[in-house]
Amino acid sequence: MATVIAFTSGKGGVGKTNIATNLGLSLVARNLKVCLFDADTGLANINILMGISPRYTIEHVLNGQKSIEEITLTLPSGISVVPAASGIKQCTNLSSQQIALLTDSLQALETKFDYILVDTAAGIDSNVLDFVASAQYRVIVITPEPTSLTDSFALLKMLMIRGKKKSIFILVNRVEDYQTSQLVFKRFQKAVKMYLKIDISYLGYLTSDASVNKAAAKQIPVVLSYPSSSISCGLASLADIIKRQFTNDKGLPYFSQYWSSYAQKNQEALISKPVTDKVLERPIVSEPLQNQEDKLSTVYNLLEQQDLSEAQLKELTLSLESIYEKKHKTPLRNINSLVAIFLAEGNTEKIKQLHDAIACSYERQFSKQINDPKEVLEGLIHSDTYSKDEFNQLINHLTKTYQQRFDEKYYSEGNLLLTQIQNLLSEN
Repeated sequence: MATVIAFTSGKGGVGKTNIATNLGLSLVARNLKVCLFDADTGLANINILMGISPRYTIEHVLNGQKSIEEITLTLPSGISVVPAASGIKQCTNLSSQQIALLTDSLQALETKFDYILVDTAAGIDSNVLDFVASAQYRVIVITPEPTSLTDSFALLKMLMIRGKKKSIFILVNRVEDYQTSQLVFKRFQKAVKMYLKIDISYLGYLTSDASVNKAAAKQIPVVLSYPSSSISCGLASLADIIKRQFTNDKGLPYFSQYWSSYAQKNQEALISKPVTDKVLERPIVSEPLQNQEDKLSTVYNLLEQQDLSEAQLKELTLSLESIYEKKHKTPLRNINSLVAIFLAEGNTEKIKQLHDAIACSYERQFSKQINDPKEVLEGLIHSDTYSKDEFNQLINHLTKTYQQRFDEKYYSEGNLLLTQIQNLLSEN
């Protein structure tokens, strides 16, 4: 039975598809049967990287037009591809016949391959989360970019709400070396441990390599076009780790079992009858707004009376955030809103700490100061709000600092000239 691994990320553009594709090829080179399952319903990036133009997708399987064997492409490199699975979105509205087709198709894949690598879309869309949840192992690709870390945190939070807290691995991409990858991972791990209370594991890292873009331009995967490059060597090492540690020892059909259960639940929801008024035998209409507000008020009062623990309150908060995100298709809180809340407190010391932390992080990651001191000073002294007295105080402060630093008084050219004139006058 195949080992199913989902490759995902909080944001796009972190190299997820490139990694899944080339890792698959590296596993093939180790005499393993590998299938790439393209679950990105928006972009067919695997097609671009592999230089293929498939005619059929799993949508044709669900419609009964093709079998899973007929749409699966086996490439000269030895890897197989299930092309861009746009049809999988229909899983929320499948007939009993389609449920049977989907389950049989995924079971056929699981019995035919050693590994199924699922390349998901980025983000926290419901379809993305379902594909990640259906896998036996979950690999989240992150980069040192702050947005990658915050978006991946949001992805983990949504997975936790769905009860998927285990078998989560972090792969750090586009870093200079192992030490840098460890700094990025540990910073991310600390936040996850503190706020989500779940464990994540370090899978490895991949360096930045110009060969990746060159290979993409050729539409030939980098492990085939530049096998001796640093990125290809890194992918080979990761393939060895996956072959050794990512196994389906229990022989369970994780992939097909999940989607079969998911489709069945949705089918049951679709055919269930609407709740009716027992007296009038008619569907109950929406409650008046006042009644809804009264019920909310009752809930608030109940929560205030309950002696809920910190963990229970956090779980309740995360659940409410999840409901909001599903309904409105947007996170309740993003990095901008969190910073806005922080600044709105108006606490001078906290805002200063935030400023210092951002500056230190910027200098550590990019090896340069966030602001040029000369530009800051020029902007300050040319400001209309900067008075003459403040300007003089600044000059006095700089001259005192110069004297303390170099143990001598500071003399400008004008001061030197005045001193010389005074010396001449005193001699006469």
